[in-house]
Amino acid sequence: MEPVPMAHSQPPQPTSYERLTMRVSRLVNNARGILDKHVHVERLAASREDWALLLEAFGETEGLIVAHRDDGSIDLFWRVSYDDY
Repeated sequence: MEPVPMAHSQPPQPTSYERLTMRVSRLVNNARGILDKHVHVERLAASREDWALLLEAFGETEGLIVAHRDDGSIDLFWRVSYDDY
């Protein structure tokens, strides 16, 4: 009896919102973002719904300051509190 080939399942593709949050995460976690505790985020190809969800999540994040720019982009500022450790 020959072995039955197993079907290769591909990992699920990230949603558009997940791609947006991954992009922001890369900005925040790169060396410049870590040192400056500031990043500039442009909406780029994000849908209005995804962008609104992201802004809502930021609004609920303690210690995060969101500065809205005239062009629709945002600047994020944060402080690290060592009291939490």
